[in-house]
Amino acid sequence: MTVSCVIPVRDRAAMVCEAIASVHAQGWPDMEIVVVDDGSVDSTAETVTARYPDVRLARGNGLGPGPARNAGVAASRGRVIMFLDSDDIWLPGHVAGLHAAMERGFEVAYGVARTIDLVGDASFCIPAPGEGGEGEVLSDLLRWCFLVPSALAVSRKAFLACGGFRAHGFGEDWSFLLQLAARHPFAFVGRQPITERRLHDGSLCALADSATIRALLERLVEEVRGAAWGRPEMVERFVALGRWVEEKNENWATVQEWYLAMREEGMV
Repeated sequence: MTVSCVIPVRDRAAMVCEAIASVHAQGWPDMEIVVVDDGSVDSTAETVTARYPDVRLARGNGLGPGPARNAGVAASRGRVIMFLDSDDIWLPGHVAGLHAAMERGFEVAYGVARTIDLVGDASFCIPAPGEGGEGEVLSDLLRWCFLVPSALAVSRKAFLACGGFRAHGFGEDWSFLLQLAARHPFAFVGRQPITERRLHDGSLCALADSATIRALLERLVEEVRGAAWGRPEMVERFVALGRWVEEKNENWATVQEWYLAMREEGMV
């Protein structure tokens, strides 16, 4: 099995079926799809089983998307792992682009995600046009989490070596990506979006109140401080961000609003 797609989901029967359909549309041979039902109380599990009998259904422990992704990886067989959140879709060429980047000798590859912001009635790309690079990206990830799991591919070996995702909920992807970037250079697919990401009221990244953000930054301070690769200036980076968020004491509607506020003041 060459590629495994891991999709965590909770109570999104309709959305997850759209996500699965976008994976099937890739037409990639020798690929498996693992959907992790993370404690749904609606018809998600039954709907996926009925509509997509080829999909492997695993069960999460209800701790959120990070641990659910870990459970999906454990249930998968692929040498290359790609992720897709249940409210996102893969665009044409997604798998081909990431796979080609990995075949150039990289353990990690990423591409651009086009975000449809249903909360702020806008759209934007992550990374933004003109941003995103290849090679050593740890310094850039210390400034901002400029990529999303739904536009990421990682070798099974690299995933397991960094311990997978933490059970943080909000911001668990930033923590995971820092661990990966400290160990491996990243390949960049290119400027054209490979993923469509939908930001809505039920998205974790729509929960951007200052208390939640400060808690995330405090966790990152402790993780970087305790990491073998962590350095004092890296710790200070997250301390400074936390201090800035506390001084502002604003409740941004989305993570993107938080990012734009920081960018306006030269914080990123």
